[in-house]
Amino acid sequence: MEDQRLSKLYKMLPEIEALVFDRTQADVVYAAALAARIKRDGFETLSPAERDEWNNMLKGRYTDKDLNRVEAAVQALSDLLKEYYYSAPVETKTNWVHPDIPGAAEMERYLNNIKTLIGAFFVLPNTPSLPESTERLTFGRANDIERILYDIANTIPKVAAASRYSGTFYSGQAGLR
Repeated sequence: MEDQRLSKLYKMLPEIEALVFDRTQADVVYAAALAARIKRDGFETLSPAERDEWNNMLKGRYTDKDLNRVEAAVQALSDLLKEYYYSAPVETKTNWVHPDIPGAAEMERYLNNIKTLIGAFFVLPNTPSLPESTERLTFGRANDIERILYDIANTIPKVAAASRYSGTFYSGQAGLR
């Protein structure tokens, strides 16, 4: 039953399935090695597969793709929570492009959006804490940001199902059952 709920959630929110929270030190080392090769020999010396990785989904770098993925997930969760009568208004930007470099105020908004989601709903006891800042963001803290969103997303259908089962959705609404 839970797998069906999560499958349905992913169909509703493909942004959640795209979240990345398994970055490793090896990913960072690999990205640094590619960056060094590009600087030394030029981008065109990379293999087609390496170029594709560099341009799309290289876990060892935090790029416009990561910003867009997280911001899209934040917006999707805000919208989903609204459907369940939780207020979590966020202000997102999902059109980051290379070489955009977000400033401190933009990254503060970025984290504040996630704080808004946490404040409107809740997180699990084993959910990691949100970084205070994105300054000197490590791969582990980047994982934490996306894990928080994933945990919220996976908790919503469980809370909704439990509320329906207990009749909470109908509380005070005589005759609507």
